[in-house]
Amino acid sequence: MYIHADGATYDGEWMDDLQDGFGVELWDGGAKYEGNYSKGKKNGHGKFVWADKACYVGQFIDNNIEGKGKYTWEDNRVYEGEWINN
Repeated sequence: MYIHADGATYDGEWMDDLQDGFGVELWDGGAKYEGNYSKGKKNGHGKFVWADKACYVGQFIDNNIEGKGKYTWEDNRVYEGEWINN
């Protein structure tokens, strides 16, 4: 397990000293990402849950929500479809 300078933790695969492959990252306050990384960034399919329990499941490109995915807000409103640059 790797602990970032800001206290966030990462448990997963590495390549060339960067997060690469499947991993789980946790932040102080309760946010969590589990999914794919490429060259240190969220890329591919993943699930991000914010501290307020809002949740996104779908595609990421270069740390951004991009592609097909489903976002559920803490009040249970849902958007499912295409995303561009968050």
